[in-house]
Amino acid sequence: MVMSATLIDSVKRRAADERERKAYPEGFPELPPVPAARYCDAEFAALEADGVFGRSWLMVAHLDELPNAGDYRLVEQIPQPVMLVRGDDGAVRAFYNTCQHRGAALLDEVAGHAGRRLTCPYHSWVYDLGGALVGLPDAASFPDLDRECLALKQVRCETWGPLVFINLDPDAEPLHDFLAPVNQDLSELGELTGRLHLIDHGQLAVDVNWKFPVDANIETYHVNTVHRDSAAKALDQSSTGIQLLRNGHSRMLIRMHDNRTLAGLLPFPAIFEGLGDLPDAGTFSYHVFPNLSIVFSGPGYVFFITNWPDAPNKSTYHTHFCSSLPSDDDGNAKTNSDITAFNRSVLFEDLSVLPGMQRSVEAGSLEGVRLGYQERRIYHLHETIDRMIGTERIPEQLRVEPMLGDHVEV
Repeated sequence: MVMSATLIDSVKRRAADERERKAYPEGFPELPPVPAARYCDAEFAALEADGVFGRSWLMVAHLDELPNAGDYRLVEQIPQPVMLVRGDDGAVRAFYNTCQHRGAALLDEVAGHAGRRLTCPYHSWVYDLGGALVGLPDAASFPDLDRECLALKQVRCETWGPLVFINLDPDAEPLHDFLAPVNQDLSELGELTGRLHLIDHGQLAVDVNWKFPVDANIETYHVNTVHRDSAAKALDQSSTGIQLLRNGHSRMLIRMHDNRTLAGLLPFPAIFEGLGDLPDAGTFSYHVFPNLSIVFSGPGYVFFITNWPDAPNKSTYHTHFCSSLPSDDDGNAKTNSDITAFNRSVLFEDLSVLPGMQRSVEAGSLEGVRLGYQERRIYHLHETIDRMIGTERIPEQLRVEPMLGDHVEV
């Protein structure tokens, strides 16, 4: 399934209508302030770690990062010791990086090639790339050893096209079901393995709660201020259309000034044809709960942003920049590099503002985060966080009041 012409027109019309809006939308609720302590409270951070990051589908890699059988990558974004391994059958699986003998880590480098086997550095227990225990020294010392029960403990791992997701909850719904509101639009992504090339994967430690960078990616109210010398020269902040989707997801289009488009300006072959002209109309993006932003710059260039909690006031910002243009010669490589450098610089403009916000919430000088109509995706995020955790588990003073149920569209 791809986006219908009716839906494409609706998304563009929302942005155009927003530019003409002169008053607060009739029938839309006034959003209560979000308790600012949700951005620094240690108890709330622990609830998020368990109820959100411990139960959600999380995008952790691009398949280009594990191209060959035996390639591996540690999932450093989470505190649990999880590794991704490309098997002999081509599938990428996730396991706890834990030998089932005495618990030693099988791998300690961030990424690399393990060969055909994973061997524990402590006692040389050996596992194949599918996680099965296939050998150990002095096996006669272990009576009635059940090797099947001693296989590596697997973590839920599924792919969406070239993107690798994990879920620490063994009972979580399938990735396809979780993504349904977004995948209905972006079903082409599932067929783009080998065609949507990873150009750059970067990460940056930021001294802010994980939600602050996510918030910046899902609203445009700041564009004219923070990006006045960069993106604001092309993007029309007032022409922002937003749709809230189920499962905490959402979509957004910010159009260019005077309805200009990117058509013909970027050299990337189109591979998201099912989106019509939306990727050319401005900056078109999705938020996938809890922490993934999918951002299009034309129909052949897209980047994925995730931000990960390290502490209540610290996080790590990951970017995966992808192109339909393989960097197989100097010209293509330079084109990809130049566009990536520009987009990265715009994202980092956001990050430069956020530490001051973190200091404010920690000092208590900001008690509540006040959100306007154009910032409603942020409130949608907070409502979904509370549903995932379970409202009854959250201290009353840290809860958000459900307001948006009647405004979730799909």
